[in-house]
Amino acid sequence: MLKLKFIISLCALLFSLLTHANSDNTEIKKEVLASFQSLVQASKDLDATHYFEHFNTHKFVGLNSDGTNWNSIEDLSPIINNGFSSIKEVTLLKFTNVKISVIDQNTAILGRVDLSRSNFVQSKRFLIAA
Repeated sequence: MLKLKFIISLCALLFSLLTHANSDNTEIKKEVLASFQSLVQASKDLDATHYFEHFNTHKFVGLNSDGTNWNSIEDLSPIINNGFSSIKEVTLLKFTNVKISVIDQNTAILGRVDLSRSNFVQSKRFLIAA
């Protein structure tokens, strides 16, 4: 009888931990998605200052679509600043099939379901692969 009570208690504890972890993941996913949407809006607005607010400038590492990487925000800044200044207007910037996978409280992967190209972005709180 004591073993049965122990097993029931253990199952209840594990279930509560899973429920708590799922609710934490839901909140993290919401935070990552909100940050991504804000980054997209900064891109639509061609606002480099707002765009760079989404990055941890001290710990930034980025992977370019051609396989090269940026080891500092200074490597990426000229590309974004020159790119934004050369664009007159963004008429459409849409991301479909966005999926967020939470690794832990500080790491999430943000990507498309069909990841044919990817970039890694480290925000102030999360490391995000997109």
